[in-house]
Amino acid sequence: MSPIAAQAAFRAAARASQSAGRRNFSVLNSMRGFARSFESHPFERLPAATRSQSADWGRQVKRVGSQTAIFLPFFAAILGWPYAARLAVGDHV
Repeated sequence: MSPIAAQAAFRAAARASQSAGRRNFSVLNSMRGFARSFESHPFERLPAATRSQSADWGRQVKRVGSQTAIFLPFFAAILGWPYAARLAVGDHV
């Protein structure tokens, strides 16, 4: 094969591989990929062979109870200080 024919064949193969590797740019596809990147878990079907884990209600009650023990006194202090001030100084407020 002559060097000129080999060079032409090489260029034709390179052009064919470049055009096959390109995909058209789609704003919709790029926005969809961007939105899916915010998912906290991969989007896929749940397996039917395994059962889902049962809820741990004791842990949930403990979590809510500890949060309640912190938030209720805090909000009582924030919302109740005007009433406590009125009781402390009388009707002069």
